[in-house]
Amino acid sequence: MQRRNSILNAYYFGLLLLGLLLSVWSRRLEPLCVVLPLVMVLAYSRLVRTQPVFHVQCAVTPVRAFEGDRLSVRIILKADTAVPPMELWHLLPSEAVCVAGSARILLTLRPGEERILEHQVTFARRGVYTLGRLYSRLHTGAGLQPLLAEYRHDQECRIYPRVEPLRRYLPPWRTHISFGHYVSRAAGEGIEFAGIRPYHSGDRIRRIHWPASLKRQQFYVTEYAPEYNADVIILLDTLVAVGNTREATTLDIAVRAAASLTSYYLSQKNRVGLVSYGGVCTWVLPSSGQQQWHRILEALLTTRTHFSYLTKDITLIPPRVLPPGALIYVLTTLLDPRIEAVLHDLAARAFQLVLVVISPAHAMRSAHPRAEASERLWRLETGMRLHPFRRLGVPIILQEAEDPLLYLHPSLARDRAWRRAR
Repeated sequence: MQRRNSILNAYYFGLLLLGLLLSVWSRRLEPLCVVLPLVMVLAYSRLVRTQPVFHVQCAVTPVRAFEGDRLSVRIILKADTAVPPMELWHLLPSEAVCVAGSARILLTLRPGEERILEHQVTFARRGVYTLGRLYSRLHTGAGLQPLLAEYRHDQECRIYPRVEPLRRYLPPWRTHISFGHYVSRAAGEGIEFAGIRPYHSGDRIRRIHWPASLKRQQFYVTEYAPEYNADVIILLDTLVAVGNTREATTLDIAVRAAASLTSYYLSQKNRVGLVSYGGVCTWVLPSSGQQQWHRILEALLTTRTHFSYLTKDITLIPPRVLPPGALIYVLTTLLDPRIEAVLHDLAARAFQLVLVVISPAHAMRSAHPRAEASERLWRLETGMRLHPFRRLGVPIILQEAEDPLLYLHPSLARDRAWRRAR
């Protein structure tokens, strides 16, 4: 603990000096007697110094959460000696909001007393935040020299983007034989039960269905349906990000949509990959399983815009990152014309594109009287730039709500190629 002089010391010394000058100027003792108690208070605060002893512990649970989830902060105070009035506060990042309890409290402790303080905080935006840094101020004696202390119980909390569940069934256009949730209509090699038929020459003995064979006094074999899965790539446009930095930018909205799509397609046993296309192009190789879900979440957690006049050519991305025939979701604002060259290249290579356009007007949400006119102008320009892709049959979803994937299923259901694939 360190002692610091409060602002009252300056006031007291100023009054003491004023009384002394008045006493000298008037040659009377009355002004000096008026300020004499201040001398006693200043002397008492410097001669009598108590050093209370107490212990502080802080724990934050959980350290991994999603946007909007509550994090519980538990502070344990245990006093060995009497603790005078103490102000204890938990320093929170600017993005944190205390939704329950209080991060700042004034209390006293008796010798041997133990007190538990709890409060809950939430984060509206993804990121890596440090919690657990505490500060205290003890007002001992006259309160002119409070004791200040810092307690560093730093705990790194990782806030992942919020996942919106997709309630509709969204099958991919093209699949390949592998372990997945898409079952073929024809029987073949697989693990999904398709039916029972009479035994034919060449059938495997281990596939004989003995209950039916004993009942019918004839050999019957079990048929299975092969399973399929698909390659799904989430392509994030990180060239430009606009919007309210305290709430959510267009990149934050796109990241939430990417997390929702990843969660859905991984739950269907598909191979999902991530490509962040911008000044610095990074990717996560397509794979499946729970470990891939954590890989993509960590990549989305650190996704940022990197301004650069140069961008990597999309053709330089290796084929193992963009498998042939993959279903590619492109999340973009179309504010940078360089992304159009990427879209034309992917469409020319016969990838199955779904274009999700994040509205910058919706992300900025201004009360300016010209905001509505700006939004209409953006819609006109965007519609003109999207016309070539509509002619190619690329499904296009324009964000018109908080959830950018709200109109995903209706847009895909209106597309004839998608309905034919289903």
